[in-house]
Amino acid sequence: MNSLTRWIMACVVLALPLAASAQLNSNTTNVSLSATLGESLSVTLNSGATQSITSLTPAAVNNFNGGPANVTTAWVLKPGRTAVALYAYFDSPTSAMVHTDSGNTIDIPAAAIKAQLNGAGAHNGLGNSLASTFGGTATGLQLFSQSITGTNKNSSRTDTIGLQLDLSGPANGQDMTQLPADTYTGTMHIRAQATP
Repeated sequence: MNSLTRWIMACVVLALPLAASAQLNSNTTNVSLSATLGESLSVTLNSGATQSITSLTPAAVNNFNGGPANVTTAWVLKPGRTAVALYAYFDSPTSAMVHTDSGNTIDIPAAAIKAQLNGAGAHNGLGNSLASTFGGTATGLQLFSQSITGTNKNSSRTDTIGLQLDLSGPANGQDMTQLPADTYTGTMHIRAQATP
């Protein structure tokens, strides 16, 4: 046997164990994956849930004690949403705070309750006809509108809402300077909406 033949045979002999230990692959099986992030919008009242005025001053603007209300609005939104707005409102434009004395027939209208966002600007009455998204016409006020872009689809903001009871003049056609002595109670709602 010549040396070339021996060399070829040696290579074949050496290659036989390598071929016998080559990788063996199985069939392919698949795992389907799915993850869902649901759209959400929430309002959390952090403080200021109970506010009162223990001694009203007639024919004046009165600040509520126990506030301001501290509110966190949080959202996770789908594409196509353009804004998040926060509203404060009552169920009735004429009876935001109702009398408790059976001899009294006068209630405090929503327009006499005023709100201020984050301590800036004027207090505005909750009798705004434009904020009828919840509660009906002339029952509320839009507190803010936050534009939604690609960078804040999952976000939140915390705001303070200062409240006043304005008895210094007319509200909803009623002379608030002549409010009878009584205890008046009511519930203001705070709610958010994402558009469209």
